[in-house]
Amino acid sequence: MPLQIDLPPGFAGMPVGSDDKMNRGHAWTVAGNLASGAGKSIEEFGSYLMALVPSMQANGIRVFGKFAVGPRQGDVATLTLGMAQWPEHAGNPDAVVAAMVTEYRVRHPRAVAHPVRLPIGPAVVAISGGEYRFPERDVRTQIKAEYQIPLPDGRSVVILAVVAESEDAWPAVAEATAKVAWSLRSEQQNGGPR
Repeated sequence: MPLQIDLPPGFAGMPVGSDDKMNRGHAWTVAGNLASGAGKSIEEFGSYLMALVPSMQANGIRVFGKFAVGPRQGDVATLTLGMAQWPEHAGNPDAVVAAMVTEYRVRHPRAVAHPVRLPIGPAVVAISGGEYRFPERDVRTQIKAEYQIPLPDGRSVVILAVVAESEDAWPAVAEATAKVAWSLRSEQQNGGPR
C-alpha cells in the first residue's frame, strides 16, 4: 500500500528502500548537507549512513532523520517511521487498536497510551519519558512520542516514533509527531501520487 506523509519543517533525513543504489544516493545527498556540520567528510558521513541501512531495512524502517524541535536553540528530535506486517489478517481495526493499547501499557507501564482516530483510521498514541544513565555519570533525558497505525489493508502497521533529549521539548515533540501521524494517507486517498 503506497503511503504519503508530510515531514516536519527542516527535516533532514533519508528514505530507506530495497534499492541499494537509491539508498546510496539518498545517503550521499544527506551527507552532502550535513557532513561539514558534523566535522566529517561527505564520504565518511555517507558511509556511516550506508552502514545503518541494512539494520534499518531489517527492522522495517522506511524514513529516518532529524529536525529542530522545542523552545531551545539546538534541540533536535529523531524521527523514525517503519512498517511491520501482521502474521495474518488483523480483523476489526478498533479491536486491534484496543489490544495494541493494552500491550503497549504492559510493555511501557510509565507511558501514557490511548486510542485515537486519525484520518487513515484508528491508532495508538503514546508519550513516554525517562532518564538513561551512561558510564561516567552521564545522564540523558529522553522524551518519546509514538503512533502505531494499523493500515486499512488489515496486514500492515505503521510505527512512527519521535525522540528528543530535552524535557522542555516534549510539547513540541508531541505536536510534531501528531502532525506527521495525521498527515499519513494512502495514494488512493489523494487520487494518485503527487
